[in-house]
Amino acid sequence: MDFEILKEFLLSKMKLSHIYQPLLIKTLIEAGGSATIRQLAITFLTYDESQILYYEKRLKEMPIKVLKSHGVINKDGELVSLNIKKLTLEQKAVIKKICEEKIQEYIASRGLSIWDYRLLDDSPVPDSLRYRV
Repeated sequence: MDFEILKEFLLSKMKLSHIYQPLLIKTLIEAGGSATIRQLAITFLTYDESQILYYEKRLKEMPIKVLKSHGVINKDGELVSLNIKKLTLEQKAVIKKICEEKIQEYIASRGLSIWDYRLLDDSPVPDSLRYRV
C-alpha cells in the first residue's frame, strides 16, 4: 500500500464505530510503522477518558491522601508535587530504584491477584447487548 491508497482509505472508505482504526494507524505512523500490541494498548489507554477518570478518582482516594498525610507530597488543586528539596541525579536514581523494588516485592508477594478486579472479563451484560441498549 502506498501513501495515496492509505490516504484514500482514511478519507473515503474507513467507516468508524469508534476512534480505534484511525488511532491505531496514527500510533503506528508515530512508532515508525510497527509496534507491539502492548505499546498500542498503552497508547489507546491515554485516549480512554473512562480509565483516566477512574484513575483520577483512585489517586485522590488513596495514594495522594495517604502520602499527603505523611508529608511526602503536597497538593494544590490538581497539581501534586513531592515535598522534598532538589535531588541530585544519583539521589533520584536511588529513590526510583527503591520504588521499583517495592512495586516488584508487592507483585511477587500477591501475584496477579492484585489486578483481579480489573482482569475479570465476565461482564454480566455482553457488549453487543450494551451497544443495542
